[in-house]
Amino acid sequence: MFLGPTEILLCLAPFMMVIFSIGVGLAAQNMMLARHERERGQKKCPSCKGLLNPEAYVCRFCRKELYEYRRA
Repeated sequence: MFLGPTEILLCLAPFMMVIFSIGVGLAAQNMMLARHERERGQKKCPSCKGLLNPEAYVCRFCRKELYEYRRA
């Protein structure tokens, strides 16, 4: 007795769902790690909470000065 394409698909469906679930989980984890890598080393603007370069003096989103200018 040979199995037809429908029976083979029904037998493999649970395994395919497990593999798909693992793949989706790994993709979500990679996206989260990439976002944390981008955010590392940056600071937040106190006004608009935008992520900025740590050496920035003016926020690129709200254009507010982050530090007061001090003469040496």
